[in-house]
Amino acid sequence: MLKPAAMQKVGVVGLKEDRAKVVSALYDLGAVQIEPLSASAAGLLRAEPLVDGTKEATEQLLRIRSLKAALPPVPIREKRGFSSLEEVLEASKSINIDQEVSQLRETVEKLSSRLEEQREMTDLVRSLRFVSHDLNIFDLESAVSFLGIVPAGVDAELREGLGPSGAVVTHSSGDDPVTLIVTVPREGLEKFGSAIQKLDLKLRRIPPLKGTAEEILAGLEAESRSMQTGLDGANARLAAISQEHYKAIAQVEEQLSIEARKMEVSGSFGFTDTSFAVEGWVPSKWLGSVSQAIAESSSSAKVFKIDADSQDPHGGPPTLLETPRRLRFFESFIRFYSVPLSNEVDPSMIFAVAFPLFFGLMIGDVGYSLIVLLISIWIIRRVNHPERKSVMPKALRSFGGRILQPVQYRKLAKAMILGSMVGVVMGVILNSYFGFHANQYLFSYLNSNLHAGLPANGTFLDPISTLGLKTLLLYSGYIGLFMVSFGLVLGMVNAYWMRSVKHAIGKFGWLCGALGIALTGLALLHHESLSSLLNPLSNPLIILIVVGIGLVIYGEGGQALIELPSIVSNIISYTRLLGILLATFVLAYLIDSVVVGPTSTGSPGILYGGVAYVILGVVLLVTVHVFNVILSILEPGIQGARLIFVEHFSKYLHGGGRQFTPFKGPRFYTTGTRSAKAVAERGT
Repeated sequence: MLKPAAMQKVGVVGLKEDRAKVVSALYDLGAVQIEPLSASAAGLLRAEPLVDGTKEATEQLLRIRSLKAALPPVPIREKRGFSSLEEVLEASKSINIDQEVSQLRETVEKLSSRLEEQREMTDLVRSLRFVSHDLNIFDLESAVSFLGIVPAGVDAELREGLGPSGAVVTHSSGDDPVTLIVTVPREGLEKFGSAIQKLDLKLRRIPPLKGTAEEILAGLEAESRSMQTGLDGANARLAAISQEHYKAIAQVEEQLSIEARKMEVSGSFGFTDTSFAVEGWVPSKWLGSVSQAIAESSSSAKVFKIDADSQDPHGGPPTLLETPRRLRFFESFIRFYSVPLSNEVDPSMIFAVAFPLFFGLMIGDVGYSLIVLLISIWIIRRVNHPERKSVMPKALRSFGGRILQPVQYRKLAKAMILGSMVGVVMGVILNSYFGFHANQYLFSYLNSNLHAGLPANGTFLDPISTLGLKTLLLYSGYIGLFMVSFGLVLGMVNAYWMRSVKHAIGKFGWLCGALGIALTGLALLHHESLSSLLNPLSNPLIILIVVGIGLVIYGEGGQALIELPSIVSNIISYTRLLGILLATFVLAYLIDSVVVGPTSTGSPGILYGGVAYVILGVVLLVTVHVFNVILSILEPGIQGARLIFVEHFSKYLHGGGRQFTPFKGPRFYTTGTRSAKAVAERGT
């Protein structure tokens, strides 16, 4: 857990006729990252043209995908296995419904389009019901008629602006809004368009119509019923076809997609006249299972170890982080910073512990923490079960979508859930519930009945008292000293793993210097003398600093000393834990005092000043606390991650690694090779 999984480079060789079996086993195992051949192997082997059937498989995949997209989906509860590419192609060709599905889809699209046009026409004619004449009176050669529904105030402005175009209002109905018909001479259409554009109006042109509005509506409704019947029939036939063929289509489409990936990866293979070879990386603990699965899939194929080349142009071993499953979402935060190298410390568990702790410490309020907890649960629920309608404004949803993907919001919400739990504990210690104090009521009962000995005022630590402020400041400094020192220790571990003794000595020198400077600072805060005569303990501190500087110079060179101020600033930077806590705590305390009272002067809050003051007080209280909730999400999240990324990771994490991406893919409707599946079920 402290180090990424150990990786072993392997090669797989076998007879050409067994290549397909081996590729299938590798895919279903999902344990090998296939790599291009190394230079030494590539010089002995040759690439070969596309596998037989590649073109046909691609064509069938495109055809099957179009069929799947055209049919309504149905539930699939069974899986199907395919023994070869030929079997998949045969199954694909047996699904001979292309022409019928194409005709039905064309019918559905055509009827749907015509029904939409009919609905628009019906809506237009309904608006013309107030005209009792035959609607062919608006079919003129010299003029065009428009229908509009406008507010009463705009109606007067429109009539005034019609003069230059020669247009006239020939019919109108209603008071507010006003339904009117404007007839415009063809030579005045341009001026009329300018007039309605200034008023920001949209008028609909009346097409040629014959008969009264009621007669036309009756005809339109009859046509719509006929088209709807045809549309329902086409959809019903598509549903029947889907019931019969959708399962087979989905199974064939998935297997053809897998076959396409297998053909693609074959480009990394090398061949002789009779055999093939491929190279890749596999976690060392899975090597035995991979060898067994390959042997079971093909009697000719063998797996052998390859000594990794330090000059590997592909970047050396990939990195597989091994975070516990329930905390694996924290790995995305590590990848956001940088993927560790395969031979350095895995920082995912450090982030999984430190980030929620820092997040909760900076919230420090039970009420805010519970709100953040509920928001996080709501985010996870919305991501897992998207709703068609949302109370969130579209602009805000669009902005959020540009920042993060839904799956990233879910991971962030999970991290905030853990942090909000820490925030609840911290809020109880500080006796803060949206800035109000509430512990004293429970503590009074516990002290009276159970003799618990809890603080009578309900507060273990008051951050705005002199003692509480000093204590929290000291604790935040200790956290900073621990995180920086721990980072330097991990830097020494990294250097040891990389066989860099001088670098490890340099890291030890930084550790000595950081501890010496921090302890010296604490001595000064306690007003202790640094004179060796008055304070003999000062000698070891000075020696520690001097020795540390000497080791840094030996391990990293004299120029490295320019980083000395940054070590001190990294430790001090952790006092922002207290700063952000105080920002939200003091803001909540002040607004509660001003609105609810009593204030520092002893006068009651503004809620006691009458109805107008009550409304003002409630608005202020809600507004400030909503702002504090937002602050409690953004600042602890950003600053908590920054303290880990900048002040801690910079002491040991080089990054620049590449994530382990094994050759695999999901199977929802198909089954893989039995040997690979059996091995995978035994723990691969």
